[in-house]
Amino acid sequence: MDSLYVRYSNALLSLAKDEGKVKEYKEAIKSLLAFFESDLEANTYLKSYFVSDEEKFILIDKITKDFKLNSLSPFLKLLVKKHRFNSFKYIANEFISSCNENIGISEGYIYSTTPLTEKQISDVEKAISKKLNQTVELSNCIDERLIGGIKVVVHDHVFDGSIKYKLETMKTKLNERRSNQ
Repeated sequence: MDSLYVRYSNALLSLAKDEGKVKEYKEAIKSLLAFFESDLEANTYLKSYFVSDEEKFILIDKITKDFKLNSLSPFLKLLVKKHRFNSFKYIANEFISSCNENIGISEGYIYSTTPLTEKQISDVEKAISKKLNQTVELSNCIDERLIGGIKVVVHDHVFDGSIKYKLETMKTKLNERRSNQ
């Protein structure tokens, strides 16, 4: 099933490139992903076998009319027609990753004990981007084992400012001092 997500993602990326609007498609897909995750009624409606495709297409046209992207509505209609809309979340995530790779953005994760605000995430993204000398986009993940602070992982780079890490570092240093005495 993985290759299905990749195929649909690659097809949409190809259309976005043809239009010269990769960033715009990425933002549109991110918006739609958030919309369908928050509006379960619309999500269920588009997956339903009891609603005609024509009725679903009307909803898709309403949802996508403000994006001004030629291939967005037909792409979503294709997912509905092929009964693949239940995979939209996975296709969208694959598409966003492909777009980031295409436009030179590195993806990573920022781990914290509580959800961070958009501003906090943005501030950390700016700092890490400067440190790595590349644009970084972070997703917030909750990890209660950290005790406090944050941990950022971008590919093979780990920036650990968590209390757990600091305690482990102190413990290691104390053990080294004991063994050196």
